[in-house]
Amino acid sequence: MTGHIPSHLPPDGAPGDLSAEDLDALARSPLFAGCTAEQRGLVRAFAFATHLAHGAILLQPGEPNHHVYVLVEGQLAAFLDADLQKRVARFVPGDSLGEHALVGPEGGTVYVAVQWPARLVALEATRLRAVMETVPRIALNALDMLSARLRAANLRHDPRETAAGIDFMASHDAVTGLYNRRWMATAYPAEMARAGQGGESLCLALIDIDRFDRLNQALGRAAGDAILRQLADLTRNLLPSLDMLARVGGDRFAALVPASLAETVAMCERLRLHVGGRQFALRGSLGTQITLSAGVVQAQGDFDATLSRAQAALARAKERGRNTVEPPPG
Repeated sequence: MTGHIPSHLPPDGAPGDLSAEDLDALARSPLFAGCTAEQRGLVRAFAFATHLAHGAILLQPGEPNHHVYVLVEGQLAAFLDADLQKRVARFVPGDSLGEHALVGPEGGTVYVAVQWPARLVALEATRLRAVMETVPRIALNALDMLSARLRAANLRHDPRETAAGIDFMASHDAVTGLYNRRWMATAYPAEMARAGQGGESLCLALIDIDRFDRLNQALGRAAGDAILRQLADLTRNLLPSLDMLARVGGDRFAALVPASLAETVAMCERLRLHVGGRQFALRGSLGTQITLSAGVVQAQGDFDATLSRAQAALARAKERGRNTVEPPPG
């Protein structure tokens, strides 16, 4: 690493370790309207503080979400488009967001980005649902909030919005511009059928940035997002024929490759060596280096089964010391 960037964002807090400001934000949140301090205290055991840098993406279409958030400091905004131009909502301290996680982990329909460095209290949705059984008032509040979101979405619906534009929002990652996991899961059966009809091989490569969580903590999420964007651009430039590349979550990228296992491993090895030998720009003259690990498997069965085997291969690559491809290039 050239230069040094001190950590400017505290790491996530421990569950239950909330400040007076955090507790005040919970009390002001519409999610806990009409609740007593004792009732709010039921969520404290699993509530924790998290911090986001300016420009970070908190929620986006197609990305699973497992938490409901209450904003303590800073400002966030919701956008209809991946370019973050069509703003439809603004969040200020005390506001809640991510309530759709109470229905299920599937991503929402808008992009939520940080417009000012933010501190939020995160509440695990499954545990919050359990609390709702004891405190129905929270469930009613959540229902009111979800209904208000739905009414707002209906009011802003533009019949002139093209199907292609809606499809882009649902199938692309806001940070990198790549496809997202939802798109890959949808594309997978057709690619399997095509490969089967032609008697061709199809592989899935799962690529992961080594120790990316440490980078995020040390440099901030905005820098982490910059690294993700640069890696996406580098991969597309280095492997222009690879048109089935997606960000499937966090720092993980998946590629469906119409090639043999050996050819796909060689492709990942080429990318790994190229990435390990360059600097990723952060800001000013500062930069950092990263390494990649990858797990490669032949596509067999449904998408979830193939992805699970790729994750196991990636785990073996990590166990071998990281900065490697599993299986090793022959």
